[in-house]
Amino acid sequence: MWKQPKFVVSRRHGWLLPDALLALGIVALTLVMAQQALVVTQRQEQIRTAKLRQVRARHDRALLTWAATNG
Repeated sequence: MWKQPKFVVSRRHGWLLPDALLALGIVALTLVMAQQALVVTQRQEQIRTAKLRQVRARHDRALLTWAATNG
């Protein structure tokens, strides 16, 4: 008669599901954080560009005023 072997501890090769899920979560979190950093950086650059345009326009108006009074 065939006997079922007793429990044999096998060496596991590869990733276990919890390990893979943890790794996937870390990758997903990293991607989300990178995306958020890009969004924040882009928004800051838009604000900086708008302020720079305002300063340039103010400077141009001041130069035109100066040229009108001195020219």
